[in-house]
Amino acid sequence: MSANVPIVRSVSWPAVLILIAFWMVLVVASLFLFQLEGMIVASVLFFILVTALQQLIPKSHKKGMKAVKQNDFKGAIEYFKQSVDFFTKKEWLDKYRAVTMFSASKMSYREMALCNIAFCYSQTGQAEKAKALYEEILEKYPDNGIAYYALNSINTFSNQAD
Repeated sequence: MSANVPIVRSVSWPAVLILIAFWMVLVVASLFLFQLEGMIVASVLFFILVTALQQLIPKSHKKGMKAVKQNDFKGAIEYFKQSVDFFTKKEWLDKYRAVTMFSASKMSYREMALCNIAFCYSQTGQAEKAKALYEEILEKYPDNGIAYYALNSINTFSNQAD
């Protein structure tokens, strides 16, 4: 049984425009090379590229999400830590994710992984670790709504317990 976990997918509209522009370039090139079948060829090629890049590059992140859905929060923490390490070392992949992974996500994979680690900490009863990590996330990413509201929830519940 999968966890009833909220999933947030904020979209970066400039990234969507980049993806559409790339698809249009493929369509024009395919129409030139394959004439009428060009639209189909471009769409299939685009789908294959998007699927391959989104599966191959953020592997640890995908494994972490799968673990969360299976309520394996401790295992998910390890996968998300691997994801943070990977996207810290290869920051350019995450920074230019609209082109490198065809991702229209507004939030970087590193930022997502940190939020997911904090969420997993809260699910495993490690509220202090979750709180500290959410605070760290807000220092690095001040506009992160997930960390902001999660931290408010933690603070509210800890004040009620007092």
